[in-house]
Amino acid sequence: MKGQPLLLIFFLLLHTAASFYYISQQNITYDEPGYIEYAKRWLQGHPERILPLDDSKSPVIAICWVPRVVRQVINPHYKLTDYGRKDQAEGRYMMILFSFLTAFYVYCWCKDLYGVKIVWWPLLLLLFDPLYLAYSTLITTDLACGAFLVAMLYHFRKYLLSGKAKQLCIAALYTGIAIVTKQTLVFVFILLPVISAAYWWSLNRTKTIVNVNALKDALVFCFIVLFVINAAYYFHHSFMPFGSYVFQSQSFIHLQSALHFLHSMPVPFPEAYMQSLDMLKAHAEYGAGRLDSTYNGVYLFGDLKLNGGYWYYYIVMLFYKMPLGTLFLLLLSVELFIKQFNKESFCSSYSFLVLPIFFFLAILSFFNNFQIGIRHLLLIFPLIYIGFGKLFFYVVNKKVRHGYVAVVAACCSLLALFFYYPYIIPYTNAFAGSKKKVYTKMMDSGIDYGQSDSSVNGFIASHPGYKQQSAVPATGKYAIPMAHVVSTILWDKNPYKWYQKIEPTGLYRNVVLLYDINEEDLRKAGF
Repeated sequence: MKGQPLLLIFFLLLHTAASFYYISQQNITYDEPGYIEYAKRWLQGHPERILPLDDSKSPVIAICWVPRVVRQVINPHYKLTDYGRKDQAEGRYMMILFSFLTAFYVYCWCKDLYGVKIVWWPLLLLLFDPLYLAYSTLITTDLACGAFLVAMLYHFRKYLLSGKAKQLCIAALYTGIAIVTKQTLVFVFILLPVISAAYWWSLNRTKTIVNVNALKDALVFCFIVLFVINAAYYFHHSFMPFGSYVFQSQSFIHLQSALHFLHSMPVPFPEAYMQSLDMLKAHAEYGAGRLDSTYNGVYLFGDLKLNGGYWYYYIVMLFYKMPLGTLFLLLLSVELFIKQFNKESFCSSYSFLVLPIFFFLAILSFFNNFQIGIRHLLLIFPLIYIGFGKLFFYVVNKKVRHGYVAVVAACCSLLALFFYYPYIIPYTNAFAGSKKKVYTKMMDSGIDYGQSDSSVNGFIASHPGYKQQSAVPATGKYAIPMAHVVSTILWDKNPYKWYQKIEPTGLYRNVVLLYDINEEDLRKAGF
């Protein structure tokens, strides 16, 4: 269909316009400066991780420095004296490229599986999902991970179906970039063999999986992946002997001690990548509350877990953060997949979506201490929405009863965005209850990411009578961000915890709590 590419471009332009206006209304969030500064050092040829906050940072984020680099090339004497604020603001616009990459592969996936008529529903629902749009231009790696994962799986499936070396090489290239983007993606070395085994099982060829050609392809794949990872870090201290590493985490120290016979063996990764794995593990082992740790504990339902996380954390986040229409579509899709299950069809097409979704959900739920927001699930969001395409295929072809219900649910999901836009980071559905008390259930980067901290001053200036939060219980009108009321970093030492005992009277930008406290309120709260 000739009009399809133009429609895709139109949706991307609409998404871009919504994203760009959205970021113009948001303060720089808590994590963005760390990503930006590490990317700057990486561009200067220094991939070493020297600060605790460097633990999870990625060279991929260097894309945010393109506007500044271009300006510097045009005018070598160009300087700023705003502490990097303009660089940060302009860098956000470059992050939209990851949305473009994701949209392209969602389009390709849906077209291959369902045809071009079905493409637009999954694509629209993804691009205008409140969570996805909220992170589309923030300088973090979560959305980029989803882009590279969906691209990698697309080409890996193409390789298994066709056996073409080109598809294998492209899949390996995306795999290497994905692993560089976020450490969680290193688990694809387990996932991809599982998907391959499921595919060959569907063809009843499990006895012939291991053969000369398969081993050659595996070696080529691993070589490309390792080359990309090492190249991303300039081959800085690549192939260092295992025994020469000085680890921080007890897990790596014990491993190094137990495998003393491998001390002279070169590690096929650059030092900076091994540092990131070690630092993340060390910070998780330290537990919350240490200045040299980036682990602040896991908050859920009013409690802070200082060590480890909750296996059901992300399920709870999905339950509260997904639009109700999308949750309904998810249930309908699961029901349809179960009813229409076919071994051959599943393993040749849908296993590349379903298995990674459950795989990474399990990894994040059971092997991840850093449960600090639903944004980590952006990794699998494109796969979930591609899966919705099967439901809409049956709706369009009138193969499912009451298909109009799915269409209404999809429209409701799209409408949900506009009740929050442009202050969409703290979006929650009706299950979360009062928006003013949502902090009693969750408080992380999915609610208050520091995106409205600077707007408090503007609110106070335009609303006489309101003032900044007080460290001691007192009467008056106050405007205070939710993250200050529930500080997982301070927790027991938080001087603003007393606000939790008093009902807010209003909400600004969906995340700044407004109080009008009188003597009676203080008396009821026990002050």
